[in-house]
Amino acid sequence: MKAQCSHIEEPLGRRFTHLGKAFLDILHEKLGHLDIERNFYTLLLIDEGQGQLTQQDLCLIMKTDKVTVLRIVDYLSENGYLTKSKDEADKRKLNLVLTPKALKEIPDIRRSLEEVTELAFSGISKYEKAGFYSTLEKIKTNISTYNSTRQR
Repeated sequence: MKAQCSHIEEPLGRRFTHLGKAFLDILHEKLGHLDIERNFYTLLLIDEGQGQLTQQDLCLIMKTDKVTVLRIVDYLSENGYLTKSKDEADKRKLNLVLTPKALKEIPDIRRSLEEVTELAFSGISKYEKAGFYSTLEKIKTNISTYNSTRQR
C-alpha cells in the first residue's frame, strides 16, 4: 500500500521539476534518433546567434554559470554539433558555430519543441496560456527580488 501525504502541498519547485522531466521525456522520444540526449534548446540559441555567440554570451542568455556552459559546449562539440572559431573583430574571442550535422537537425528540433509545447497547452485557451506565462514572470520577479535584497 502506498503511503499518502495529501495534507502536504507539493513545493512549487518540485512541481516544475516534474513538469520539466515529463516535457523532456516526450522531447527525447521525438528526438531519439539524435546522438545527443539533451541541450536541444542550446543548439537553437547558438543557431540564432548565427556564429556570433561566445560561451560568455551563452552564460548570460541561459542565466547560468560558466562551468555549466563549458560542460554543454564540450558535450555538443564531442558529439559533432558544435565548433569554436576565432572572432574576426576580436581574435581573443571564440564564437560558437554549429556544424553541418547540427544545422541539418535544427528544423527537426524546432518542430519537436513546438509539438511538445503544443501538446502541453492542449485544452488551454490563449487567455489561460497568457495568464500562465504572466504568473510565471511574477513568480520569477518575486524570487529575483528576494535574492537581490538578500545579497546586499
